[in-house]
Amino acid sequence: MKMKLLFAAAAMTLLTACTQDEIVPTANRVPVKLAYTTIDAIETRAAQNLNEGTFATDEAIKVRISNTGLNTWTDYAFTTAAEGAMTAPDPAPYYPAGEQNIDIVAYYPATAGTSFTVATDQTADASYKASDLMFASKTNQAKQAEAVELAFSHKMAKLCVNITAGQGVTSITGVSVLNVKPTVSFDQATGTVGDASGTATRIAMSNNGAALIPAQTIEGNLLSIVTDKGTATYSVSSKTFEAGYLYTLNITVNLREVGTSTAITNWNAGGTSTDDADINPVTTAMTTAGLEAVDMGHPGGVKWANMNVGATTVTDYGDYFAWGATVPFYQQGHAQDNPCEYWIDGKTGYDWASYPFMQSGQSSWEYITKYTFADGQIGGIWYSGVTFIGDNKTVLDIEDDAARQNWGGGWRTPTDAEWTWLRDNCTWTWQTDYNSSGINGMLVRSNIDGYTDNTIFLPAAGYRIDNGLTEAGSWGCYWFSSLYMSRSNFANFVTLNSYGLSWPGANRWRGHSIRPVME
Repeated sequence: MKMKLLFAAAAMTLLTACTQDEIVPTANRVPVKLAYTTIDAIETRAAQNLNEGTFATDEAIKVRISNTGLNTWTDYAFTTAAEGAMTAPDPAPYYPAGEQNIDIVAYYPATAGTSFTVATDQTADASYKASDLMFASKTNQAKQAEAVELAFSHKMAKLCVNITAGQGVTSITGVSVLNVKPTVSFDQATGTVGDASGTATRIAMSNNGAALIPAQTIEGNLLSIVTDKGTATYSVSSKTFEAGYLYTLNITVNLREVGTSTAITNWNAGGTSTDDADINPVTTAMTTAGLEAVDMGHPGGVKWANMNVGATTVTDYGDYFAWGATVPFYQQGHAQDNPCEYWIDGKTGYDWASYPFMQSGQSSWEYITKYTFADGQIGGIWYSGVTFIGDNKTVLDIEDDAARQNWGGGWRTPTDAEWTWLRDNCTWTWQTDYNSSGINGMLVRSNIDGYTDNTIFLPAAGYRIDNGLTEAGSWGCYWFSSLYMSRSNFANFVTLNSYGLSWPGANRWRGHSIRPVME
């Protein structure tokens, strides 16, 4: 997009040559008159279209005029007015007398110095606009009666973020751009800006709003999105932001992931091109509101989450995952309400047909494609006629760990040894209507000196088989990160009820809870 200022220049044929500082009778000179044309605004959101279409009234623009090549600038402060008009300062400025050509430059905001830094809080219109460095120039311009047209160009990159609250998220309460170097050098005569510099910082933008940043390449975390369920982080891989370009991100924030489509619009020239190649949405680094890592005194520093994956409170059942699946097969409603709302990705139940590590079109354990053993053996038993794709893996890879892929950071599914330590070093007490929540489950209290006040609560969330929820309120089933006795089709889990604990195995497709740990 281009913003234009029109300068009305006077014919100087009746004037003799003189310097810029000479006093010349004003009757023989024409004052500088400025106006600006309306720009075709691309954006429609009020928070994103500032300085698009027209300036707001009473905005200050610095105008500098010199005889060509002399760099002897005289500065003037003009003010925007209604309907494209520009109000001159008092006393009114005049072009230099004489026949020599002139150079004209102008920039906004008028306060821009030789070093320019964008505001770190751009939630208010004033601070956002103060970060929108624009420059226009005309060199070796002959004095003429007609208007001299200047086209302003944006010297920053503009990032617009349109965010939708998706599954499991009610509201978006804040958005920030991360890892931004906020400062550039600025040549007030040429409009040249230097490379972005300064300590990488956070730039706050308004919800579904915009932020202006110096041209630069950002690696890693780009956006922090605060929701009613916690904070999600959107990351990029070596994303380059160029001066004068508008970058629009349309993001849906779900409880488990951040999804995006990306379009880049040339801010100067208009038109739209799509650039998806180097924008990499990542499985959410969502931090659930209220999530804590509880130290139960483990000698290796392992800490336990105070809630299940997919939960929003310590008594919430959370989601139900097949072993090795990072997304539940269905989207649930309230955790303690048994009916599911709808199945995800065409799933119809928790069974082998829905399990992610199956040969295409198959629905039986003989066709598992990952975490299997070769030669048709399961737990030392030979199965005639069965051919496995054997990788001999017995422990979840991190990319298949629902704890890490849903919560990010250092969270992961506990090992057999970690569950065993928790069993042997804590007191487990069955709770009915825990803390008047209406939820049954097991309260686990550390027996380690110095940690005996630390507890976690494991809801009896039941488990999912086929298309139903079983034993909710009576049993809790929590996956380990390992297979059961080297059987390809079974995985380890702990089951808890009012009678105590046990360490069985179950078909990997069953929907169990996950209680993560971190170091």
